[in-house]
Amino acid sequence: MNKVQMKKAYYKKNGGTHIRKLGLMIIVLTLLAGCSENGIRIHNDSSEDPTKAEQVFKTDPHLTGAVTVFHENNLLMGVTLKTFSRFKKEKIEKELKKQLEKEYPELDITVSADGKIWLEANKLIKSGQKKELTEKIDKLKLLLKEET
Repeated sequence: MNKVQMKKAYYKKNGGTHIRKLGLMIIVLTLLAGCSENGIRIHNDSSEDPTKAEQVFKTDPHLTGAVTVFHENNLLMGVTLKTFSRFKKEKIEKELKKQLEKEYPELDITVSADGKIWLEANKLIKSGQKKELTEKIDKLKLLLKEET
């Protein structure tokens, strides 16, 4: 059996497993790319200017993403941090809150680097409900006080 015949026999034996593996790898990479939702999302129902908050997020080197909800006199923000910045989570939250209090002194500001707050704030924005937004923001504030 020469080399060409051996290669043909090898491909017949494996029956296209390489193509299946390649297809599976493309599907997995596509799913992983879809799960990495970072960036800045802002929902504004109030008369406040959200560009100041956006500027605060863009200048902070510790953040990878932020979700902010402006509603009536509330400002709720959930942030995601870079990997090694998570060790200083509370300090970063306090710094962000101070910066936002300077920009928006009349608002009740809540900042959290907790994943559940970021996730719930994202759900609020995606749902688009404006009627019960105050109640849901209050529930999220209670979630922050809750200890697990």
